[in-house]
Amino acid sequence: MTLRRILEAPIADLTFEDVEGLIQEEAEEGPRFELKRELPANDRQGDPWMQGSRKLGDRARDGLAKEVVALANAYGGAVVIGVDESGEEPKRAVGPEPLLIPRIAECAERLQKSLDSIIDPPLPVLEVRGIVKPDTDGSGVLVIRTSASTRAPHGYGRPPAAYMRRGSRSEPMSMRDLQSTLFETRTRGERINVLLEDRRRALTSMVDKGPHGIVLERGEQPFLGRSALYFRCTLVAVENLQLRADEVVRTAPIIRPTLGGSFSTSAFGSGSFHYDWAHRVNGVESVDHSSRHFARWFVGDQGIVDAYGLMTLSTYRDRSDVFAPVLFPPVAIQVLGLGEQLRRAARRPEVELVVECEFINPGTAIAVHGDGRAFDDGAQIPDGAIRIGPFSLGNIDDFQAVYGEIERGIWHGLGLPVGSRINFPMAEWLAEITRS
Repeated sequence: MTLRRILEAPIADLTFEDVEGLIQEEAEEGPRFELKRELPANDRQGDPWMQGSRKLGDRARDGLAKEVVALANAYGGAVVIGVDESGEEPKRAVGPEPLLIPRIAECAERLQKSLDSIIDPPLPVLEVRGIVKPDTDGSGVLVIRTSASTRAPHGYGRPPAAYMRRGSRSEPMSMRDLQSTLFETRTRGERINVLLEDRRRALTSMVDKGPHGIVLERGEQPFLGRSALYFRCTLVAVENLQLRADEVVRTAPIIRPTLGGSFSTSAFGSGSFHYDWAHRVNGVESVDHSSRHFARWFVGDQGIVDAYGLMTLSTYRDRSDVFAPVLFPPVAIQVLGLGEQLRRAARRPEVELVVECEFINPGTAIAVHGDGRAFDDGAQIPDGAIRIGPFSLGNIDDFQAVYGEIERGIWHGLGLPVGSRINFPMAEWLAEITRS
C-alpha cells in the first residue's frame, strides 16, 4: 500500500512513483496524513517560490508549520505537497498527476530551515524531502514527515500557536489537550528512564561480580586475577517498537556492522555476524568474548540495544593498568547501526532514538591515545561512573552529528582531547545490508 510506504519507508527511499501511487489508490487523509495541492499562499498568484523567487512566502511556512506541529502533538505522520485533493470529507488524493514545484531540492532545504526556525520547542524528528520527477528540470513534490514527539506540545510563531491532529483536520489545542499531551510526554520520559536504569543496573551487577565472576561455558575463568574497566552503550527507542522475539532473532545476525576502514576492532569485538542469540525476557542476548574482553549484547523487542561488559587493562612500560579509549567509540557505532536496523524492521524510521554510554572504573586506570604518542599524554581516570549522554537521534541524517557528540563525550570524559576520529559510512552500510 503506497500510503503505508510514505509513512514507514526511510524517506530517502521514496520515489516519484510512490507519490503517483497515492493518486492511483486515492489515499485518504487521516490522523497521520495530510495532502496539499500546492504551497499555501495568500492570493491566487501562489507562493513567490512558484514565480521564480528564491524565498518561500510566510503563508507557506506558517501553513505547513501548523500541519507539522499538529502531527507531532498527536501521532506523527506525513504531509505531501503537490497532490490535489478531493472536495469531500475526508479528502482523497486525486489526479490526473502530481502538481510540480520548481527547484524542489532547494525548496526542501529552505523549508527545512524555515520550519526549524519557527517551531518551538524544536522537533526531535523533522524530515523534509524534495522528490524530483524523472526527466524534468528538477521539479517535483515535497514530503514532510515527523514523529509523535517526546517534547510535545509544540507550537509555531511568536507567541507559539499549538495545534493537534483530529481525524483529518489540524485544530487548535485546548487546555485539556495541552494537559493530556504533557502527561503523555512525561510518561514517555519516565519509560525511557526506567529502561535506561535497568541497563545501568545490569552493568553495575557485572562490576559487583568482578572479572573473576566471568565464567565461560566450559567453566573457564579467563579473567581471574586481572583488572578491568567496564563500559556500556545503550540505545532506547522513544516509542515501543513492539517487535516480536522471532523478528529480533531473524534480524540480529545481520545488524552489527563489520568494522573496517580506519579501525578493525572495538572494545567488544569486531562486529562480525553472530548466530548464537539466546532468548531472554523481552528480547535476545549474545555473548562476545576474547582474551581481553567479555561483553553481552542485549536486543529488546521494545526497541532496546545494550552492549555492556569489561575490557581488561593492559601492560604498558612500567604500568599494568592502561587502556586505549579509541576502542570504545566503535561500540557506539555498532549500537547505533543495530538501533537503526530495528527501526527499519519495525517500519518506524521516524521514531526518535536515545543513546547513552557509561564507564565504570572500580580501581585505577590510565587512558592513553594508543596511536604512538608519548605515555605522558595519558590521563588517570577517576574511580566510579562516567556517564556520557543521553543524546537524541532523530533520523539517519543526524547520525554523524550524534556519533560525534558521543565520540567527544568518551574522550573528554576520560580527560583526553579527541584522538583518532572515526568516520563510519552508516548510510552506505545500511544500503548494502538492505540489498543483501
